[in-house]
Amino acid sequence: MRMGDNTNNNTQSIADYLAQLLKDKKQLAAFPNVFVHMERLLDDEISKVRSNLFQINGYVKEPLILPEGSGPPVIHSEKVYVPVKEHPDFNFVGRILGPRGLTAKQLEQETGCKVMVRGKGSMRDKKKEEQNRGKPNWEHLNDELHVLITVEDSENRAKLKLERAVDEVKKLLTVSEGEDELKKRQLMELAIINGTYRDSSSKNSSPGLDSGPRLQLANQTLQNALASQAAVLRQGNLGGPPLILSPRLQGLQVPTTMANGLLNGGPPPLINPADTQGLLYAQYGIADYSNYASLTSPLLADYQAHADAAGCFLIFP
Repeated sequence: MRMGDNTNNNTQSIADYLAQLLKDKKQLAAFPNVFVHMERLLDDEISKVRSNLFQINGYVKEPLILPEGSGPPVIHSEKVYVPVKEHPDFNFVGRILGPRGLTAKQLEQETGCKVMVRGKGSMRDKKKEEQNRGKPNWEHLNDELHVLITVEDSENRAKLKLERAVDEVKKLLTVSEGEDELKKRQLMELAIINGTYRDSSSKNSSPGLDSGPRLQLANQTLQNALASQAAVLRQGNLGGPPLILSPRLQGLQVPTTMANGLLNGGPPPLINPADTQGLLYAQYGIADYSNYASLTSPLLADYQAHADAAGCFLIFP
């Protein structure tokens, strides 16, 4: 197998895994604020896989290591001009922003800087751009197309962040001869987001990622929880806590939950008129109230005691 074929297969496998992760994230969105730690693990995994997807020609982005902050926060900014004169037909804005702005967002996450495309040609609506040119807060439209990078941090940390962001933006603005590998992977990611990407590998693929089994285990845990909940629904064990019955009703065949009564064929069965003597309140005759005090709530009994001490009367129905 040639080296290029091996690279393409690895890229395809990473894209397949990213599609599976995004599908899991969409399913997890049906349970907001329920699986909080699982959501965090899934977001971390998606970020790692996206970083791996855009490792072109073996280039690996090392995490930015920052020292402890010293001094008050400062704001630094720098402009990186886009070589539109050298490549007038090249879509630099789309290359910098990426599908749904994800390339710029990923860059901001990795560097801690704010990345914005400014200048002539930075707006998609050219008519609106012409209308805004010269207006307050739109002065940047008079400048050439550029990337504005802004950072706010302590002096020693802001300098490192800004240098890293400028370096990454310059790599995005480099136009190479032949096939544009970055654009190819951006289009692949866009297809994944739109749901038009076709997974060509195994359903359980997690290529070259140490945290892949961890996410698979988390996904399996979620599936087990959903299956368990579905089983409970099928058994009809919902409807709130069981009804508290009088000791005289324990022998009657009365459903203890609303779900049981509904799922077993309709409303609870009616009580035979011949069995009414076993009820606390009989329809005819005089009921036995000798044990009535033991059936009342302790709160009511305590309230009755206070009422008697105050010379009041509490009338029960």
